[in-house]
Amino acid sequence: MTLPTVEELVIFIDLDNFKEISEAQGWVDYKPNEITGSLTNLVTNFIRKHIGEVIYGLDEKHGTEECMLRLTGALAHEEIITDLEEIIREINDVGLNCGCDASLSIGVSRGPYTPIRPTGPYQWSRRLFKGQAQRLAHKALKKAKKMGGNRIIFL
Repeated sequence: MTLPTVEELVIFIDLDNFKEISEAQGWVDYKPNEITGSLTNLVTNFIRKHIGEVIYGLDEKHGTEECMLRLTGALAHEEIITDLEEIIREINDVGLNCGCDASLSIGVSRGPYTPIRPTGPYQWSRRLFKGQAQRLAHKALKKAKKMGGNRIIFL
């Protein structure tokens, strides 16, 4: 008897052109600003709602610019998509309130569960991409950015 394969949904989120926005606004890197603080809160609420985990990037101390998330178990795709679209809208609104054009790119992929130990916010590592879903989510994120950002790409 073979055991069923556990699947995961990996979500890679990154603010578009954030370095330029941050410089234009005069924001400092070592504390949250309106956009990175909002993204931290939105991702935290998303993870709580969907009982997921942060693999990389959530940073309450400095604000979140990019992150990788994992959801497992019963995955209600329509609700997840709706919630990700809402995160994009919220960041767009925060940007407008700050007088800038803030947007997000999101790459999403589904694949077999790959155990990866979560890292700290700035502990980028090749091991973050050892699973199929992680690699495809990163590829989807890069595709979203090449297409101008402010969108969700599923691979």
